[in-house]
Amino acid sequence: MNRSGRGFSLVELVIAVAIMGMLLALALPSFSGYLRNVKLRAAAENFLTGIHLARSEALRMNTTVEFLMTTADPLAANVATAAASTAGRNWMVRTADLTTFIDGKFGLEGSGRATTADISVRINDTAPPADADPDPPPAAPVANIIFNGLGRTTLAAPAIFKFNDPDGGARCVTDPGPPAGTVRCLRVVVSVGGVARLCDPAVGAAAVAAGDSRGC
Repeated sequence: MNRSGRGFSLVELVIAVAIMGMLLALALPSFSGYLRNVKLRAAAENFLTGIHLARSEALRMNTTVEFLMTTADPLAANVATAAASTAGRNWMVRTADLTTFIDGKFGLEGSGRATTADISVRINDTAPPADADPDPPPAAPVANIIFNGLGRTTLAAPAIFKFNDPDGGARCVTDPGPPAGTVRCLRVVVSVGGVARLCDPAVGAAAVAAGDSRGC
């Protein structure tokens, strides 16, 4: 038996490639926004984990433990010299007497960037467009939190850490624009009593009142 087959013509291949290109071009902004939000959530959850660690170690050792944002390398060698800074992209957990290093993380981890100056996820950013968001950064940001042996803090008011990603002029979804926001900005809130939680300011007040635990 003779078998004959017909493949794709050059014109059909060109049309198929063109259609695929158009579909990719349409999907790229959504995918880029998805990756931006995944990185932001990962950074916020990592930060929250550090705060939980500081509190649990204070309870375990029955001593005062400090969680701090810092520009210094979060290494054991810097346990006594690292200074708290609201501009810090790294965080460290140490005993409050500056003698025992517990843990630390570089802000670069998972960012895909070469230097901290290029990290896209920001904490308590006051530069545009973050300063114009309906959910603005706190007026009095804190750089460190000290937990005592009972798990309570020395804070006079709850500490708020707002996470956003302003790269490319992206705005928080809480900002109606124009242009409309695309970044799911998040907050880490630490109460005076020492309880820390991650929340989403884009969740409306009505949903929060109805019991939505994601809201701030």
